[in-house]
Parts: sequence; structure tokens; C-alpha cells
Amino acid sequence: MSKQEQNTNVKNLNQRIENQYKSMRATNNVFSVILLVVLMIFIGLFSLFFSTNANYTEKMTAFDQELNILQEEKAAIESGKIVTAEKSFDTILQENLANLKEYPQSENNYTVSIEGTNSQITLNKNNIFVSDNANMLNKATKQKIYELNKQLAASTNGAQLEVITIPELPRGENIESYANKLFNQLGIGDKNENNGILYLIALDDREFRLEVGYGLEGLIPDGTADSIINDDDVVDAFKDRKYDQAVNQVLDQVFPLMNTKTALVDSKINQVESQKSATKWGRWGLGIFLFFALLTNLILTIRSLSAGKALKQTYSDYQNRISTFTNENVATQLAEMKQTNFYHLMLSGSSLIASRRKLRRSIAQGRLLKHPSAQKKAFGRVLIDDTLYSGDGHVLTTAYLASNYNSANWNDSSNGSDSGGSSWGSFGGGSSGGGGASGGW
Repeated sequence: MSKQEQNTNVKNLNQRIENQYKSMRATNNVFSVILLVVLMIFIGLFSLFFSTNANYTEKMTAFDQELNILQEEKAAIESGKIVTAEKSFDTILQENLANLKEYPQSENNYTVSIEGTNSQITLNKNNIFVSDNANMLNKATKQKIYELNKQLAASTNGAQLEVITIPELPRGENIESYANKLFNQLGIGDKNENNGILYLIALDDREFRLEVGYGLEGLIPDGTADSIINDDDVVDAFKDRKYDQAVNQVLDQVFPLMNTKTALVDSKINQVESQKSATKWGRWGLGIFLFFALLTNLILTIRSLSAGKALKQTYSDYQNRISTFTNENVATQLAEMKQTNFYHLMLSGSSLIASRRKLRRSIAQGRLLKHPSAQKKAFGRVLIDDTLYSGDGHVLTTAYLASNYNSANWNDSSNGSDSGGSSWGSFGGGSSGGGGASGGW
């Protein structure tokens, strides 16, 4: 190679390095500006978070005031200052149960078609609180349900507990949808208080559901209802066909929650406390998120600015080194240029240097990539012959072809033979949707 060609190579390499520096510096500057803008946004949001502290305090005060009012109402009901039932039990019994004050021994059945389905259920006018269409319950259980509802009529404002058994669910209905239709069509509980509960059991489907009226959802939330009907003892009793035992256990847990003069107030108290807790933890969660987001962005910004300075220094070191070269030995000059950190940085192909650590890794990777047989691998690794290096330049293995770093070895069978598949098997490609509710046995 002539001296003129060598001079041309030196100039071309110097121009490539200069262009690479300009490109990397521009990319880093844009990245730093973006981080600074995001940082300012988070600072603004963090400031706004504290500036709205007065609104948060007002909300918490409003919750406390509402809770105080409800607690006073509860105390007044318990002391008798407030009467929740507008009518006496005897009056309600006269109007609703046709003068039948004790459990009726005879049945007076009629059929009800359930709207939106092709199904019917049988109700007993003498005991509307049990509809045992699947013939699962004995007389003692039916009488107990009747007596429990008598107590609800005397101590609450229209709360009702209904138990319905059916042989199977109608076509196109699941336990939840059918329970909802039964509940709303029958109108269980007081119309204004919405304080009814339905316990539906589908025998052949082996499913059950506890449907709770709006007015009692705060007192019997989904988690409580689930724990009651899916209790291990309840499920085991159903499996053993001890249906009366299972139903009685559910009744014994549900009834005390309903049979109180303060049931509706308790429900409202639970709802307000849940709203207060959600507001409190939501604000704390937002504050923690903003703090860590701000801290993370600040760290990234500092690292980016520091990396920009380090990049500039690396290029400055390169310029200082080539300024000492003379034109007397161009080949030596070209070789020394290829020993500089910035040349190695250029070989790595990195376009963004977000931190000093990234700069050091890129330089180390570039040194490895100078080797004629070097190959880039995943995660910044470099393979030279049969030796695999990390992005930092450390040796990971000197036998890459036989190691687990080689993806070609991942499908080997556990016994070393060709079994025609992976040693850990494979999935069949199925999918799932929906959630869990109600229960079964």
C-alpha cells in the first residue's frame, strides 16, 4: 500500500470517528433533554400532589363526619330512640302470611315462570321463603327457614332470606345469571332497603350461589359471602349428600349478619370505611409512585449527563492522541488510532451512551470485536472462536459449543438421548378467560 493510500485511510478513519462522535453526542443530548423534560413533569406532579393535600384532608374529614353520623344513628337504634320497623311483626304476619302465625303444616303451591328463561319454579304460599324444587331439604330445615324469616320480620325493616333449590340450571344460564333473575323477579327483601338474600342451589350442576341485595353488600361483601358458602365443611357436606347439614351451616352464618336492628347502618358504615380506606391507600400509593418515579428519573438524568461528559472526554483523549502523530510513519499512526478507546467504542455499534457503565461496556465490547472471528451474541456478549465473553470483557466459558450458553443445546433430552422433544415437555396451547364466583361441590 502506497503512502498516499495510507494517508487516505487515516483521513477516512478520522472522519468516521468524528462523524460517530457527532452522531452519538446528538443522540445523548436528545435523550438527556427528554429525561429533563420528564423530570420537570414529575416534579410538577409531585408539587401538585402536595398542593392537593387540603382536598384530601377535606375528603377524610367528610368520611369521618359521615361515620360519626352513622355511629350515632346506630346507637340511637340500639337504645330504642329510633324504630327501624314501621309495623309490628304481628301486623306484617297478618298482611303477608294470611293469619298463619305458626309454621303451616300444609302446602299451597303455585308455579312461577322465570322471565328470560324457559324455566319455572314452584313456590309455597304458606312458606314463600323455601322453594325446594330439587327435593333436597327436610321439613325441619324448611321450618327453620320460616322461623328465621319471622325473626327478620320482627327485628328488621323487611329483610328476607330465601332458599331455592332446583334440579338443574336452565339452558343458557349460569348460576350467577339465574340467581340474579330469580332475585329481581321475586323481589326478595324490602323494595327501598334492598335487604334480601337468596341462597340458590342447583343439584345436578353441583353449584350454589349466595345472592346479596344492594342494601346488604357492605355488610356481606363478596369475600364474606364466598367464605361462607365455600367453607370446607359446607362443601364436604354437599359431597356427602348431607344437604340439610350444609344449608343449615350457611343459614347459621348468614342469619346473624342480617338479624340486627342496625344491619343497614352497619352496611353503610362498612361501605364508608371501605371508601375511606381506598382513598387513603390510593393517595399513599400515588405519592409513593410519584416519589420513586421522580427518584428514578433523577438518577437516569444524572447518569445521562455524566455519560455525556465521559463521552466528550473519551473523544478529547482521542484527539489529544492523534495530535501527537506525524506524517513520517503513517502505518504506525493508523495502528495507534485503532488502539484508542473511541475507536473501540465505534466498533461496538452503540448509538446511545446512557451511563458511564454503558460507555465502559461498549469500549470493552469494541476491543473484542476487533478480532477477525468475533461474533456478536445476545446481551452484548461476544464469541471469539469457542470462547464467549460478557459485555464487560470477562470470559464466560471457553467451551461455548458444548455449554448451556449455546441455544442449540437447550433441547437436549434429560438422559442425553434423542427423545424427539424438550426434556421439560410442552403445553397444549390452551387458553382461559373469566373469573371465580359462587361455588360448587
